[in-house]
Amino acid sequence: MQLPLRLLLLISTSFLMLSGCGSSKESGERESSNLKPLAVFYGRYIGTNRGKSPADEKELKEFIRSQPAQELTNLGVTDVEALFVSSRDKKPYKFNFKAKSSNPGEIAVFAWEQEGIEGKRYVGGTLGQIEEVDAERFQKLVPNP
Repeated sequence: MQLPLRLLLLISTSFLMLSGCGSSKESGERESSNLKPLAVFYGRYIGTNRGKSPADEKELKEFIRSQPAQELTNLGVTDVEALFVSSRDKKPYKFNFKAKSSNPGEIAVFAWEQEGIEGKRYVGGTLGQIEEVDAERFQKLVPNP
């Protein structure tokens, strides 16, 4: 009886390790999106400036350009200007540099895709969260885009 239980646990563990958490396509798109490095640098800006967010895109771009080359490379950034354009809908991201969450635990969106694809857009939160949302959720997170 012990052998089959151990075998079952081994098979289950192997399956979980191979399958990961969620679809690899979605995860890959999220990670390859320009929004992820933007969210990382946005968070670093806030951390470096005692909780103050950048005033505008220009200030955030200057901050990103001031980072060590290795940091940019680690996040896959080769062109700072291109970082501000969605890799999916090919349009510049929209920003709210005064983003605050009105509900505890809710994502405070500072950047989002203008159109996204197939009725869904990626949004970036002030704490580095990236979420793909439908139109209804987008309207709740960004009521006045």
